[in-house]
Amino acid sequence: MPVISVVMPVYNTPAPYLKEAVDSILAQTFSDFEFIIVDDGSAGDTRQCLDALDDPRIQLIRNEKNIGITKSLNIGFQAAQGKYIARMDGDDVSFPERFEKQLAFMESHPDMIACGARTVDYGKHVPEPARSIEDKENYRVRMLFRNPGPAHSTAFFNREKLSQHHIKYDERLIYAQDYGMWASIIQYGRICNVPEVLLYYRRHSEQISSAHREMQIRCDKMTQKKLLEQLLGSVTEDELDFHYVHSTRYYRDATISPQAAEWYLRLLTANKQRKIYDQMLLKRHIERIKKVLIEQTVGNNAGRIKKAMLYLRYLSARTIAREIIIHACLSEMMPSCIAIKVLGKDRYREL
Repeated sequence: MPVISVVMPVYNTPAPYLKEAVDSILAQTFSDFEFIIVDDGSAGDTRQCLDALDDPRIQLIRNEKNIGITKSLNIGFQAAQGKYIARMDGDDVSFPERFEKQLAFMESHPDMIACGARTVDYGKHVPEPARSIEDKENYRVRMLFRNPGPAHSTAFFNREKLSQHHIKYDERLIYAQDYGMWASIIQYGRICNVPEVLLYYRRHSEQISSAHREMQIRCDKMTQKKLLEQLLGSVTEDELDFHYVHSTRYYRDATISPQAAEWYLRLLTANKQRKIYDQMLLKRHIERIKKVLIEQTVGNNAGRIKKAMLYLRYLSARTIAREIIIHACLSEMMPSCIAIKVLGKDRYREL
């Protein structure tokens, strides 16, 4: 049996992109793998490119009609025979040593159920910011507020653990199925990133994240709703929308408000009772979100400092707001009379 099963769903991917993706897999330094390509009803140049593939490691599965990436992934995972499953997208390019390094990492970390890797945009040389290998509880807390990754096309799963716990992709999630997968598997092992760049990520107008952003958001919310209901019992659509806007950082115009402070207090109170997350880690993460919201509220306008001041009494961590105010004072955004009123004469003199 192969050590690794590579699963790559394809649907009308531009032929030049597809050829590069396939070639990057066949050129891997670790060669003991099967390459399962699930063609989800492609036509034209894409189909011709797939028909021309000639390598004994390639197993081409053709869907009778287009059924979507999530169902196609489950078909590929069901066919996989390897100890590990490596995800791949038909428009990205894996580094030659990707499988070798991810395999070595998983073998040396038996508590891992999946790992990813850092990526760099195709044609560029600056990789995405490094994501440290964090503990499982911190990862679970982050997941309540946004998709913590890894990048889906770098995912490298322990297939035996997936089979043992009967885990597959949630087929209700047409897009953002990776977020739902992370939420399903985290209880059975750790997830993290190999701290190396191992894949070129291609950005273009045809990719799902560009063409179907609204549907992606809807699927993100479905996963968030599941997690919030575990914590709160029930969540209204308005509450779900509020949580998404104020927690994901996708919306740069979200600001701190009494409603936001009350919402986060509700999460902390519910967790104190149900003990789903580490309370201290949850509190720290919420304070980091509050800090971002305060910064967005204050902005670079001295006149908005007063607005931020009105929210001090609603916040549990006043030191965060004061850090923003002190910064404003030092950068001469805030008049000394306001700074003295806020900080006190002694503290102002120290500055």
